[in-house]
Amino acid sequence: MDPTELEGIELPSGEYTVERWKAFLWADATRNDDDTFRYDDDAIEAGENGQLVPHTLCQHIAFEATGGIESTMGRLADDWTSGAALGQLRATFHGPLEVGQTVHVEGHIANVERKEGSSGGLTIVTHAYDVRTPDDEPIYEMEADMILMEGA
Repeated sequence: MDPTELEGIELPSGEYTVERWKAFLWADATRNDDDTFRYDDDAIEAGENGQLVPHTLCQHIAFEATGGIESTMGRLADDWTSGAALGQLRATFHGPLEVGQTVHVEGHIANVERKEGSSGGLTIVTHAYDVRTPDDEPIYEMEADMILMEGA
């Protein structure tokens, strides 16, 4: 499918739960020293109900809940592995995300923009996601720009 025809398309919705070990390792891998992302006691001491999920995991959560990276990128191009990249990521958080909390994710393709640069053409496809608790309380909204290079 031509990426310029994707604007407005609804993405598959889904649910995702961040497991304790994933939040712990993600905090280590991203060098986040806040132990509320590792241990229940530290999160409770900070006024939370339990171990928190680092906000930097937001893109992974949205992609996994809506089909995974293969599905996300496969929607954009038949052979995306040699000519696609994650561009800008924008997120607005409304509350904490706790380990073990199942979230519901809905998304759509918000914008498709073709640009011409010095090294050729590219298409920027903006995915927009809304992430909520099972009680329909907002946790975060996110936009992720996927960049497709022409002729790659």
